[in-house]
Amino acid sequence: MARIGIILGSTRPHRVSPAIGQWALSHLASGSANTYEIIDLRDHSLPFYDEPLPPRAAGGNYQHEHTQAWAQFVSGFDGFVVILPEYNGNMPAVLKNALDYLFVEWKGKPITYISFGGRAGMGSAAGFEAATGGWGFTLLPTHINIRMSRSFFNEAGELVDADAHFAEHLPALRAIDADLSQAVR
Repeated sequence: MARIGIILGSTRPHRVSPAIGQWALSHLASGSANTYEIIDLRDHSLPFYDEPLPPRAAGGNYQHEHTQAWAQFVSGFDGFVVILPEYNGNMPAVLKNALDYLFVEWKGKPITYISFGGRAGMGSAAGFEAATGGWGFTLLPTHINIRMSRSFFNEAGELVDADAHFAEHLPALRAIDADLSQAVR
């Protein structure tokens, strides 16, 4: 049984990532041999990268407590699904920074994503895919791009009825679980 982290890629107020993360968690965890857990970047205080050496050169030997804590935390996961919003056509800086902090802890671990936005998060997905090799991840072939619509939200700006809006993505979500199971063997 693999332990898979679902990383929420945004920390801003009124973000949509937690709702999409919970939708993914509820379906991925149902009937899977893997265990899934939300990783909220809000819970990890990471300033912009401040280690004296680049992550690859540090080789897992970090000087700052926040880096050591982050490294220890993510080392307990076998793979990752990133909930990937799009800000100005790219991934959020807070997500890139959190991933930039480490290398040996990511090396060889499988990763995929669920991007979302008005253009289905295609800009953030392209940037994310380009960066995964530099972080040392193994990018899985299956991912999801959700084209969001204003009709998905209530008057308070909260995502409503995710199951109905995202039903077309359930086969891909099951394929992600299968890809992760295969990759962590």
